[in-house]
Amino acid sequence: MPSITRRRALSGAAALLTGFAGCSGESSSSSSYPPEEIGNVELNPESYTLRNPERAPTVWTGERPTSRDDEERPHRRHHLFVTGSDDAAGVSFADVDGADGARDFLDATDYDAATVYIEQWTIEECFTPDLCSVRWSEDDIDTSYTRRYRDADVACAADAEDVVVTIIRIPEAFDPSDINGYGSSRGSGTCERENERIRRRRNASDDSGGSR
Repeated sequence: MPSITRRRALSGAAALLTGFAGCSGESSSSSSYPPEEIGNVELNPESYTLRNPERAPTVWTGERPTSRDDEERPHRRHHLFVTGSDDAAGVSFADVDGADGARDFLDATDYDAATVYIEQWTIEECFTPDLCSVRWSEDDIDTSYTRRYRDADVACAADAEDVVVTIIRIPEAFDPSDINGYGSSRGSGTCERENERIRRRRNASDDSGGSR
């Protein structure tokens, strides 16, 4: 498949916004929220993924990161919101396979009805991520992934990492400047199983009169 005031200026639009110093290891920070805190959830959201075999920034706004940033930035998770065509025009991608498709994904977004959330992070070279869901509220945003082995004909090294960019289309136009909490979980199961857990929690919240 892939309200907050909208038009306030996006803070830090000239640079990638840094979230937390998360590396490529497993995290479960967003996998245990109780039913009343589920908020807005999109399962299997529309998304587009880029992969860079070099440990270098793959998406940015403003000037291209310096060589020092090239060494440091991929070690940390970065995130960026795109709320309109002007923002989209300011996003740049490295010269990697699929970059043109990423640009088309941004340009095809109806920003009157959607907001784009971009995550840049690292993953072990032998694995590929599947985006299961995105959850958002007025002040935080969480993503949930599973990971699986890449196809057997893909050469990889167990101790190497790639940079991954996930471009997520959230089906709501909102102003992200109030968002100050970021989280992401990566499990080893399937999205079907992870999303079923969310459905059960959401149904439990509805039955108890909680918010969705």
